[in-house]
Amino acid sequence: MKYSKRVLSIIAVAIFGISMVACAGSITKESEKSKSPALPTKSTTIELMTSWGGVDSKAGSLKEIIAKFENENSTIKISNQSIFGDEYLPTLKTRFASGNEPDVFGLWPGSDIKYLIKANKVADLTDKLKEDRSWMDSFKESSFSLTTYENRIYGIPFELVFEGLFINKDLFNKYQVKIPENYEELKTAITKFKENGIIPIAYNSSAEGSYIYQNMIANLGGSKGVEESITDGKINKYYIDAMKYLKELYDMKAFPNDALTLNSNERNQLFFSKQAAMIVQGSWFIPYFDKYDESVEMIPFPSINNNSPKIPTGLGGGTFYISSSAWDTPSGEENTILLLKHLTSKETATFFYEKTALLSNLKIQQETPYSSLAQQSIDLYEKTLEENKTSIPDHIIDRSAWNDIVIKQFPYFLEGKKTAEEIWKQAVEKIQSN
Repeated sequence: MKYSKRVLSIIAVAIFGISMVACAGSITKESEKSKSPALPTKSTTIELMTSWGGVDSKAGSLKEIIAKFENENSTIKISNQSIFGDEYLPTLKTRFASGNEPDVFGLWPGSDIKYLIKANKVADLTDKLKEDRSWMDSFKESSFSLTTYENRIYGIPFELVFEGLFINKDLFNKYQVKIPENYEELKTAITKFKENGIIPIAYNSSAEGSYIYQNMIANLGGSKGVEESITDGKINKYYIDAMKYLKELYDMKAFPNDALTLNSNERNQLFFSKQAAMIVQGSWFIPYFDKYDESVEMIPFPSINNNSPKIPTGLGGGTFYISSSAWDTPSGEENTILLLKHLTSKETATFFYEKTALLSNLKIQQETPYSSLAQQSIDLYEKTLEENKTSIPDHIIDRSAWNDIVIKQFPYFLEGKKTAEEIWKQAVEKIQSN
């Protein structure tokens, strides 16, 4: 069949038009695809739980550290579940017992973390640290001894803490009382303050109030006496004798009249408001004072029996761990390590020091002191001989026995209703049954 040139031209134009329409359609679809919004990147959440919550001096700084991490890691969100005060430890233990543990958490050394490690609830960080030697080597090597169990490292020893006697120097000056260097001078100071209507020592019968008792144990027994606490099924004499020294002060009315019913905040307020001349506390107490306040000083607890003064020292709540369950996925492992490195970095340590006077176990020299009290306390710690630094007793004794038996029964002991030997016999039985 033959077609005229005119017909062939019409067919060619038609075919060309169809092909152009098809191409245009294809281009339009591709254009629409390029204009359609990209699918959002899926974010993950890490649950962080520390004792730096509520009104804790480090709570605000922790929030800033978290915000910085989230800004640098846009696909990771941090759920900050930190709790302040005496409720932290029971809440943390309950969450682990119910299978609802946080991904990353802070906890001071002691029996509680050992139980969690033995129950395979805590991630082993040894290989991660060895893979990143710059991270591991940024810490003082000796600090890992308190987070190592059966030659494996489970915790990052970020926060250094130590205890001592805080004094209101202005009250000592006003009433011409000598700052005590030994136990007899301490009793003299107590008598003089009582005569002038000042509470000598802010104390209450709580776990936190027991710091004075712990300093007495350290003074009497030194490192060996603190750490070798139980011999032949009995608590050693230093733990017993320290209770008796404390009762002597109680009988002298060295403490508030309502010491057995005061809560910890009320006890601290007695010292803050200058109603009390002295309080036994730790380095974490420093940021509660104004940066320019020079009326407060930290000294070692006065020596007993002519021994050299001792300073209980160890790791604080800023000792960080990762729950085993957080590593159920590769991304969980990667993200929690990323957070842990951020929380324990030199930049974070410097930030916390400048904001809250937190002392770290990192190999860094802080240039600007947080306050005169911070500098004075750090100098005290650094000038104390290593042989006069001891472990903190409640890091050595099983925490449930310490809190639930010894501390809970302190009021009965102070009022003469139970002996130190009776209380510790019960505590040792609980320790040995665990």
